[in-house]
Amino acid sequence: MIVAGVTADYGLGLGIAKLLGARYCRFYSKIFSDGESYLRLDEKVKGEDILLVQSMDMLQDKRFTEMLLAVDAAIEAHANEIYGLVPYLAYARQDRVFLEGEPVSSRAILNALSSAGMSKLAVIEPHKKEELSYFKGKSLAIEVIYSIASEAAKKTSADTLVAPDSGAMPRVSAIAEKLGMDWDYIEKKRSREDGSLSIARGLSDMANSKVLIVDDMISTGGTIVMAAKEALSKGASRVDAAASHLILANGAYGRIKDAGVGNIYGSNCTSNNSCEIIDVSGAVAEALSGFLVD
Repeated sequence: MIVAGVTADYGLGLGIAKLLGARYCRFYSKIFSDGESYLRLDEKVKGEDILLVQSMDMLQDKRFTEMLLAVDAAIEAHANEIYGLVPYLAYARQDRVFLEGEPVSSRAILNALSSAGMSKLAVIEPHKKEELSYFKGKSLAIEVIYSIASEAAKKTSADTLVAPDSGAMPRVSAIAEKLGMDWDYIEKKRSREDGSLSIARGLSDMANSKVLIVDDMISTGGTIVMAAKEALSKGASRVDAAASHLILANGAYGRIKDAGVGNIYGSNCTSNNSCEIIDVSGAVAEALSGFLVD
């Protein structure tokens, strides 16, 4: 099998290839003067299975289009089976219609990938596992948050995990149980008047605790900021944060640091050089090993 990084695989593809004993290559890419992408697959792949690795965390429209082009390039190069690994899937939050006239964007994206010629698709920590049913071939949701949280807890000597909202509570409690750590959670409420967030259920006493806030994604950072301030107000001596996907949009990194968070840990599923990156190639390769040969 060949593992091919498209334009945004952040080293994950190479790590997976080494662990799976596969050849690794990268697409040659450039941007035309009008902004369109150009891709070329220089590796000989005729008769070979190929795994295309492409994250969609930045320049989402372009990264998605490049993935479609990569599939077509693999078809033209006469690859046998074409598989996809998407470390971060864009447009996944719109998984149903909230207001009349809206698209189901996750369905549109996943339908397009399967219609392009991809037979299997693995997505790391999708917004909801259920939405992968929109992909017409075989699909797999890969979880990496345990690897990230356990490594971050070691590095920070954390003794307490915190879920920043009730939605993260089941995963955080399960991780804490595996690691033999204490844990707690926050419940948020949103104002009907202005949409602002506040705390409905706060943390218990955190005196002298070293806290690690764990979530699936950090986007604008509002949830992490709220949780960090709550932990520090309850006596925590240190607060760090960890998430599978670090988007950190619109100055989120600065806001989180200003709130008293020490380090922000994430994975090589997204691009963020300002944070502490934990390689999740091992967890991903382990999940893929059975999926790709099944």
